[in-house]
Parts: sequence; C-alpha cells; structure tokens
Amino acid sequence: MTWEPYRAEDYVSLDELERWCQQLAKAYPEWVRLESIGESRQGRSIWLLTLGDAELDPHHTSAVWVDAGTHASEWCGVSAALFTTSRWIERLTGGEDPELEDWFSNHLAFVIPCISPDGYQALFDGAPYLRSTLRPPRHDEPRQGFEACDMTGDGAVRWMRFKHPAGALVDDPDVPMFMRPRTLDDDPADAYFLCDEGQFIEWDGSAWALAPLEFGVDLNRNFPSHWAPFSMFGMDAGAYSLSEPEARAVVDAFEARQGISAALTNHTYTGCVLTQPYRQDSPLSQQDINVMHALAMDLVEGTDYDVYKVCPDFMYDPKKPTVGVWSDTMSTVFGVPGYTVEFWNPYGFAGVSVEKPAAFFMNPDARIIRAMLEAFGKIPGAVIDWQPFEHPQLGEVEVGGIDYLRTIRNPPVGLLARECEKGFKMSERIRAATPEVVSTLSVRALGDGLHEVRLELENLGFLSTCGLRRAIDINASPSVNARLEVAGGVELVDETSLRQLDHMSGWGELRTGNAKHMIYAALPTPSHRSGARWLVRGEGSVTVKYRAGRAGLGEHTQEISVS
Repeated sequence: MTWEPYRAEDYVSLDELERWCQQLAKAYPEWVRLESIGESRQGRSIWLLTLGDAELDPHHTSAVWVDAGTHASEWCGVSAALFTTSRWIERLTGGEDPELEDWFSNHLAFVIPCISPDGYQALFDGAPYLRSTLRPPRHDEPRQGFEACDMTGDGAVRWMRFKHPAGALVDDPDVPMFMRPRTLDDDPADAYFLCDEGQFIEWDGSAWALAPLEFGVDLNRNFPSHWAPFSMFGMDAGAYSLSEPEARAVVDAFEARQGISAALTNHTYTGCVLTQPYRQDSPLSQQDINVMHALAMDLVEGTDYDVYKVCPDFMYDPKKPTVGVWSDTMSTVFGVPGYTVEFWNPYGFAGVSVEKPAAFFMNPDARIIRAMLEAFGKIPGAVIDWQPFEHPQLGEVEVGGIDYLRTIRNPPVGLLARECEKGFKMSERIRAATPEVVSTLSVRALGDGLHEVRLELENLGFLSTCGLRRAIDINASPSVNARLEVAGGVELVDETSLRQLDHMSGWGELRTGNAKHMIYAALPTPSHRSGARWLVRGEGSVTVKYRAGRAGLGEHTQEISVS
C-alpha cells in the first residue's frame, strides 16, 4: 500500500499508526526518517519520526519536538501528531510552500506519535480504562476487590448501576445517564450504586471495595523533574524516576537531540496549553516564566484554547505540587520551553465553563456534569441506554453509559479534524519560535600581509539560542562558539583558533523584558548579537565553523589575497 495523508476522519489503531509511519518514511526518504527509540514493557516499538532534509544531523540541527500518547486514553493527541506530520509532508512535497521547504532544509521536527503503545492498543481493543502502560502491580501484590471488566461480552467496559439503600446517587428522569447526588429528602428506595462494569475478584462475598489497579502507573509522573512518590486515584509515579522503559526511552532520545529548542506534548482534555511555573518555588527564573507564558499565548491565538500556569491554576491539590511531569522536565532539566497541550474542551461543547479544570476533578459540580451528559446524549451512538443484566455476584443490575473515549476524553469523531487543525496551528507556531541565527564573515586587510577575520552572528528568532536561560544555569544547552581553520599559506597570528561566545537573546525575551513597556523600551540585555575576531597572515583561505547553541551549526570559507 502507498502512503495516504491522514485527515483525522477517525481514530487509528496502533497497527494502523505503525503502517502509516512506515509507508510515509518509504514514500519520502528525502524528508522522513523512522526509527525505534526503545521498546515498551510488552516489547512494542516506540517510534520516532524525523522530518526534514535527510542529510541533516539529528543530534546537532536546530529542531522542534512533538509527542503524544503518554496517556493511553488520550487518542486525540495521537491523531493531532499524525495530522501535523501529514500536513507538513503534504506541503513540503507539494512544491507550493517555499518557506516551509526552506525551513525543513535547515531544521528538523521530531515526532513521537505514541509513547505508551501497550496501553493505547489495549484501550483501542476495549480494555477497562487505564492511565498509561501495562506495568503490573508492584511487588507482585495480590489483588482483591472489585475490578472493571466487560461482563456483557459486547467488547466494551461501560457503567453499571444497581439500586441499594446505601447508594449515594439518584436517577435524573430528565437527562439519560445523569445521576444526581442523593439528598436527605430522597427515598432510600431510589438510591443507586454506580461504578464501572465489572466484578469482584478473590471476593469473600461481603465487602464492596475496589481492587488496586491492575495497571496503575501514571507515566506522566515518572519523569525526572521533582520526581517523588505519588498516589492519586489509585495511580503511582513508578518505583523511581525513569523506572518505566517508555519514559527512559523518551528522555534519552530527547537528550541526544541537542538542537531541540521548543516542544509540545499532546494530551487531553480541557482545551488549553499548560505552562510554567509548576510550583511556587520554581527553579526557573521569572524571565523564563514570562517568555514561556508569552509564547503560550501566541500558540493558542485563534484556537479558542486557554493558557493556564500550572501553579496555581491547574493543580489537583494546591498543597501538593505536581511531580514527575514530562513537559516540566523539558523546561527544568533540559532548559527547553516544553508545553502540555490539553486537546478538546468537553465543557465548552456542553456550553458550560470550568474556572479551575484540574480542581474540578477533585470537587466536581453536578450541574456541569449534567450539562455534559445532556449534550453528549444528543450525539447518535454516544449513549447506550441502561440495559438489565443478571450479575453473577450482585444479581440484577443495569449496564449502559456514554462512549467515554469518544465524548469526554476525546472529541466525537465528527469533531476530531477540527481539534487536529488547532494542533497543527500550534505546531506551526512552535516551529516559528525557534532561534534563527544569521551569520556573516568578513576579511579586512591591515597591511604587511596581516588580515582581520571577523564573524558576526545575529539571532532573529523568538527564542534565545539556549532556549531558556535555565539551560545556561545547568549547562544543558550547547554553547555558542567559533573556530578558525586556515589553509594554503595562511597562518594564525592569535594564540588560539577557538572563540567562546555568549548566547544570543531572542526577541521574545525583549518583548517580555526591556520592550514590555513601549514608553520605556530599551535594547535587549543580553544582546541578540555576538561576534568573533582573528588575526591571520599570508595568502590562502580561512574557514570559520561555528555552533550557535540550539540554533545549530554553520560555516563560512573565504579566500585571502595579499596583492
């Protein structure tokens, strides 16, 4: 089969994703490289696409990074990564976008469509909800209690309810599927228990309690930044930082590609971009935080998405800083502006708004949930009405519910392309934010066979050549340097050919700093320009090779004549 563009007309299985990537790399080897950066716990490949001129060095070329599928249920993020890749390649190979062709001739984009392939495919096959990977319980702990599973044999795990006077919910006759909180005025005979479809394992016939999760690791708590033991909703952060092979593979791949200057990691849901700080005592400077916020605001322009600073606006518990997050690791461990994109706003779809989305998970408003279920209930096929079922342990129950993965967690299929368009727009803007260094080499005769060789570098990009200033503090960015090589009869007069230069600021730093107040605007500090000077004698040629931090490599050669 030949490669076909991905239009986001439906979600794709892991097998379909892999075939699509392989066909893409085979169809356009001059622009696309495909490699496995590691394997999941079950031995599946974690694929990385490298987009750009195949002659460019992936380890040193200026680049952006886009990944998805850290969480197994967040299919829209995976679709958005494929959609952006497809759109870039279509435009690159269509011959109608010289700007894009020029950019990808000198830069790269790294795309990991699915970080957690095991969990992604398991949910696609109808497994009970799981957060990330198929890591089994730690310490081989036995599991006892209620676990979600498909009891009716229809290939999906839905909701299950049954009447009981100890239940905490009551049926709402006006909105199918919605069950409101029980009050003291309600008749106990109208009360229900509500849970996932499932059954008790190792049951003593008495206690009604949840079993520990079979696959409980949250991969987005397993990354290095401020890693600490973590527990929420029965999930954990792994045994230690990077204990999970998927997290280790991603971090190793990111670290090896030293030209990455900005990154997006795709998730769902809320319809927002998350930015720094992640905690009150952030290791990032206020300058870095301001630059990241300004870029985030540019990213969401025209998307109807919001921007949230994780601390204090997107925290599950204001007393507990979020630990081990991948985008935070990008910024605090590598000094790269890294953003979590939370695709899809189911609240907005239902015509309601949530001021603090993360806190809403901990303290939900029943009125908002009712509005969401009412809205999704109007989508054909999104709701399966309650059906009676004779449960082997509980007796008469009802099974039904909404298609959670295609309503709340991800957009309905008919709205998928619209969300992916937003992802492409943000990816285009992150591409436009990279540092862009232009260079000139000049030679000036000084007399008596002596010449001055001068290299001038100037950053015209939004971001600094180091990404964030944090990268300088922790020595995470390649340096800015230049080295002179002589040939023919030219000899170096100076003692050394190497020049160590300062990182060059980007106009994003200026916009959020010295130019923030137009009336009191000033020139950038530090400068967006840098330069080097050598003295040589004789006739022949000189070559200057430079590295401009995360803006990549360059070189110039010039002939010198004594006449």
